[in-house]
Amino acid sequence: MSRNTVAVVIRVWLCLPPAFLVVDRAARAQDDDSAGERLFRLHCAECHGLDGQGGQGPDLTKGAYRHGSTNQALYQTISQGVPGTRMPSTSLSDRQLLLIVKYVRGLAGVARVSVPGDPTAGEGLFARRGCRQCHMIRGEGGRLGPDLTSVGSLRSPANLRTSILSPDEQIDPAFWSVEAVDKDGKIYAGIRLNEDTYSIQILEINENLYSLSKNNLRAVKFDKKRSRMPAYDGMFTGSELENLVAYLYSLQRNAGDP
Repeated sequence: MSRNTVAVVIRVWLCLPPAFLVVDRAARAQDDDSAGERLFRLHCAECHGLDGQGGQGPDLTKGAYRHGSTNQALYQTISQGVPGTRMPSTSLSDRQLLLIVKYVRGLAGVARVSVPGDPTAGEGLFARRGCRQCHMIRGEGGRLGPDLTSVGSLRSPANLRTSILSPDEQIDPAFWSVEAVDKDGKIYAGIRLNEDTYSIQILEINENLYSLSKNNLRAVKFDKKRSRMPAYDGMFTGSELENLVAYLYSLQRNAGDP
């Protein structure tokens, strides 16, 4: 484009009526929102859910952020990740990161939910059904399933309901089922607690922990599609399910929690 053409374009732009400029700004803001949503769904939804209501990552619709609530803090969390957590760093451009920050900001307060059910009754049901054998809450319970101490801060009621009724739909890689066979033919079956290049740690169903050298293993087989948690579809009445979801959703992270 020549200098003369650029000058003409600028003069025409400056002469546009204010109403046109307002419409143009609104259109650009809408485009930014759409771009932010696309970027979020592409890079963030796997952990935070398509609508930001949580899953493996926190529920973002509550507007509570553990690592800072300023735009700069959100930018840093998204760009650099959080060491020691599932939050990875990214190689997105500054503009893309800012679009995601803006979109995450817009999620806050969008999906306020009213949860039916009685949390106290749900807590009793949780205990009677033996859920603590696999799940830990505030330091008490088993280790074969995810720690549920603050699960209400991570997952929406709809997500919790799905996890109860159809646990195979979303399996945390930290709880993949694994079966290892050593060179003597001994079988170790449980969940993969940890793994590196040279070894694998398996927590058996009775919570015995084995650290196995891969050099001494004949085979290692993962089951990434089936959860060790049984599906409870049809095993609860409607009110029981509501009470259980209400209890789990009440398990929220406190301000001083790590």
